[in-house]
Amino acid sequence: MHETRPAKITSDVVTLNDGHLKAMPLLLIVGAIGLGLSLLLTGFNFERFSFIYLVNFCFLLSISLGCLFFVIISHLTRAGWNVTVRRLAELFAMCTLPLGLLFLLILVPVLFGSSSVYSWNAPGWSAHSVEQAAVIADLPAEVRPPIEQEKGGYLNSGFFSVRAIAYFLIWGAMGWFFLKTSLAQDESGDVGLTKRMQALSAPILILFAVTIVFSSFDFEMSLSPLWFSTMFPVYFFAGAFMSGLITITLTAMWLQKSGRVTDEITTEHYHDLGKLTFGFIVFWGYIAFSQFMLIWYANIPEETFWYRYRMEGGWGVLSLLLVAGHLFIPFLAIMGRTARRSQKFLAGAGIFLLVMHWVDHYWLIMPEMNQYTNSFTFNPLIDIPCAVGMIAIYIAIFCYVARNRPLVPLKDPRLGEALNHAVH
Repeated sequence: MHETRPAKITSDVVTLNDGHLKAMPLLLIVGAIGLGLSLLLTGFNFERFSFIYLVNFCFLLSISLGCLFFVIISHLTRAGWNVTVRRLAELFAMCTLPLGLLFLLILVPVLFGSSSVYSWNAPGWSAHSVEQAAVIADLPAEVRPPIEQEKGGYLNSGFFSVRAIAYFLIWGAMGWFFLKTSLAQDESGDVGLTKRMQALSAPILILFAVTIVFSSFDFEMSLSPLWFSTMFPVYFFAGAFMSGLITITLTAMWLQKSGRVTDEITTEHYHDLGKLTFGFIVFWGYIAFSQFMLIWYANIPEETFWYRYRMEGGWGVLSLLLVAGHLFIPFLAIMGRTARRSQKFLAGAGIFLLVMHWVDHYWLIMPEMNQYTNSFTFNPLIDIPCAVGMIAIYIAIFCYVARNRPLVPLKDPRLGEALNHAVH
């Protein structure tokens, strides 16, 4: 028999304890240096810089969206085991609104007519070959290929900007609602606040699903405006939730190592987070294979060209690396119970998976930069400083959102269930 622990926080430190005041300036300096160095090494080629910037932006956005889904689904299912890690997810989810400011570096050029990233923003855009594009560009809109006539009403700078702003406002409102309500409960202990979050979690989940579907279409799939796949949003979501789970796990480990929230998160919590991560490794692989298999089997030129870009030259090698590193290696690594209960092993596997998740977004986005020449673009002198800079800024945003707020819910009605998770 296990001794039941009282539903009370016992750790001496459950906030950043002013640590954010020291970390934020340094992180912002590192971010500025990383981005500046990346732009400098491109020779101030804004197109090249914008593509790698978008890779890192989508990578970080997917983490926050994965954490937002974790919060929503926790309330929808009335989960009690994860209460002590849910606040971390709430804080990362709240980072979606500041991330909207970072997207302005992509959005503002689009509004001013730039087509350096999104080719559909050019007058007479076409995703055909160079020769075909030259012919089609001279045709009146009414006699252009039907698929381009239809997409022209959706893919334009004005409507794209309205949608993008709406996404970040909606995600920010969701994150703000859950974080504000949970923090209010820390003060009052009002059980009615939990019931309110539960009641609204279902309609919020529907709205979340709509926004993640269309944002994945807009931010990544529309880079190749002729291509389409109804499975792409599910692919994006699977990677997002997996990366969100890993980020929660790694952050919890870091907090405990730094002397914060020492007793409230146990091996049982890491084990369950590891099981969820394992499940979404498999789910991501299933969706990736299903999308590829259906397009390969149908063999429709309007669909197959997208994969052809990614199966030639250096991109083909990267595709194989992605299959191995995002699916088979982590599948075998954390399949066993012992591995998931080892914090060091789980941390190593989590960092490896986050790297592969970054590679996934690189594979989705960067081939579109040279879609006619299909040349391999990876340049560590450009890409790595940008990634380090963006990650540093993201951590600074998290520190600002967290500030000295409690890193665990203090008076959640299910806190006892989480603290006694091994008993339940």
